[in-house]
Amino acid sequence: MPASLLELKKKIASVKQTGKITEAMRMVSASKLNQTEKRDQGYTVYNDHIRKTLSNLMSSSVIDHLREENAPIDENNISKIDFSNIFGTGVVSDLVQDRKKIKSTGYLVITGSRGLVGSYNSSVIKNMMSLFEDSKAENKDVKILSVGSVGAQFFKKNNLNIVYENNNISDVPTFDEALPIVSTAIKMYLNGVYDELYVCYTHHVNSLSSAFRVEKMLPIIDLDIGVKEAEAHQNLEYDIMPDVNTVLTTLLPQYARSTIYGAILDAKTAEHASSMTAMQSATDNAKDLVSDLSTKMNRARQAQITTEITEIISGANALE
Repeated sequence: MPASLLELKKKIASVKQTGKITEAMRMVSASKLNQTEKRDQGYTVYNDHIRKTLSNLMSSSVIDHLREENAPIDENNISKIDFSNIFGTGVVSDLVQDRKKIKSTGYLVITGSRGLVGSYNSSVIKNMMSLFEDSKAENKDVKILSVGSVGAQFFKKNNLNIVYENNNISDVPTFDEALPIVSTAIKMYLNGVYDELYVCYTHHVNSLSSAFRVEKMLPIIDLDIGVKEAEAHQNLEYDIMPDVNTVLTTLLPQYARSTIYGAILDAKTAEHASSMTAMQSATDNAKDLVSDLSTKMNRARQAQITTEITEIISGANALE
């Protein structure tokens, strides 16, 4: 068999083997995607309930304070409220009250710890570098909390200020795994390492699309505090022991931890979806390449047969 045919045959065998590997990796990513999606659904239900409870309790406390002050109960007064006047100086006020002067901003950046995930990691890094350039132009002090080795290695290489690093999150993260990350992030905020915290990650939309997100996690600003929520609280029966402030002191950090964990879980879901799509594309490309190489091999074989027949006929004619 001519060398060209042998080479084509080896290439076809090699590409087929690669296609089997990428298909297996696609199936693994699909399985992990299914697991993280199910876990994310359970988290969403829990987070919605705790958020609603906190909104009702906070709203009720705010409305009671306005009544004691004989102040008009409207959305304008509620938006201007100083929570330290209601809850005193402590965890509750620290977690929900905007700080008057922002000296430093923390960014918890979530990337992957491996390749073969399409543009997942490069997209996060590209968006973060653009964000850091804007912060630099505004003379803002930036501190990075990095989750995932790809991002950490890149930020170190570019001499950016990493104050925390964790590369030990599994492909299907549990809350216990994420607890050191979220607890450290909250502790740093309460200790004044930074005055606000943003979580930057890739949000999972569906298996084919995702979107980069930058969400403010601390101070907590996504609670619905208003008259409507206070009225909803009054229509519910709560048994609060020993008092609202103590309950909020426990619930608010738990809500902050669960919100950050939700972002990590969402990012991992997007990573698996990106990996699955990339491996599916690689598998399809391998099949197309095998088809093209098979066509070339068949043509080469046909050319060889034609040449051999021509040589036989020429030889026979020469003997006549």
